[in-house]
Amino acid sequence: MSFLHRNIFAYLFSTIFVLGVYFWRITAMYQDGRFDGADATSLLGKSILLLVLATILATIVTSILFNILISITTNSQKPSYLVDERDKLIELRGMRISEIITGIGFMLAMAALALGEEPFLVFNIIVFGFASASVAGGVAKLYLYRRGF
Repeated sequence: MSFLHRNIFAYLFSTIFVLGVYFWRITAMYQDGRFDGADATSLLGKSILLLVLATILATIVTSILFNILISITTNSQKPSYLVDERDKLIELRGMRISEIITGIGFMLAMAALALGEEPFLVFNIIVFGFASASVAGGVAKLYLYRRGF
């Protein structure tokens, strides 16, 4: 398994885990009525900023731990960091898929806003759009690597 594969797996694991915790926590907060007051958008903004920071930290920590674990179990001393044209093309295709899904998520959020939905739903549609775009891009990269592009 190459260094790029390991990082994609670590990224997908950490992203899905952090987003699961976020949506579980935000649903509990919503059911408790914490988004009903005047400071609802401020609380939502703080929650999303915390999500971004947690995702970044979890990705870094998971990537380091995953690479250490793989190195220990395979007794490999030198990881391969070489990136060729195929890797760059796979990265671009994964990025294209991510951008398309991000755009669709943003347009859905704007449609919800135009239909008069509350900001809580609109912001969470945007978060879900970004999250699903990120996961879809990672899965697409894995598929392209496995297929042998």
